[in-house]
Amino acid sequence: MKFCSNCGKELEGSGRFCVNCGADTAAAMSTAAAPLPGPIASMPPPPPMAAGPAQYASTGAGPIPVMVSAAPAAPAQKRGGMTGTLVVLAAIVAGGYYYYNHPKTSAPTPAPAPIPTPSGNDKALVQQQSFNAQWQDESGMLILTSAKWTNSANVTLSTATVQCEQYNADGTDLSQYRVTLNGPTDPNAASTYSNVQMGAVATGMSKVNCDVVHVKE
Repeated sequence: MKFCSNCGKELEGSGRFCVNCGADTAAAMSTAAAPLPGPIASMPPPPPMAAGPAQYASTGAGPIPVMVSAAPAAPAQKRGGMTGTLVVLAAIVAGGYYYYNHPKTSAPTPAPAPIPTPSGNDKALVQQQSFNAQWQDESGMLILTSAKWTNSANVTLSTATVQCEQYNADGTDLSQYRVTLNGPTDPNAASTYSNVQMGAVATGMSKVNCDVVHVKE
């Protein structure tokens, strides 16, 4: 009997090629039966592993870095803590109590600076001046409109000080306010002004009187 040298199958007839695997049998043919592959011997089961932590061979590499999030820093405590806060609150409360339980006194309105009393030639010059204007109350302020300063003297004057007084219906003088008007104003000539502020309107005011009280050459 002849067998295929490639697959070990028995050859039939005198064919050149193995009908089982197609190998060329002319080159070499075995006269003995090729041993059929037997069953693969089973491997013995591995010995049981002892219980305990697994051991791994070191690879020589260094420790693996592990990223650890930093814990948030604790907020800094203010110096003094609760005691300091209580002291500040007590000071605020004491200040508010004093403010609301003591009478409020407003600063007195300073009196206008005194004007030198005209004498001699100065008095004569003041007497030769005249002032006319219309007044109105604008948001609590006394405003002179269409104001006119007339110089009837024979010299040129550089400034004139005008004083306005506010009176109530009984003729009581409530307030005085002065303002300086800039010239120059020539002899027998006049200077005009608009929106001249004369201080706050006094309570109960019903009349305003304005006059030139000082001049300067």
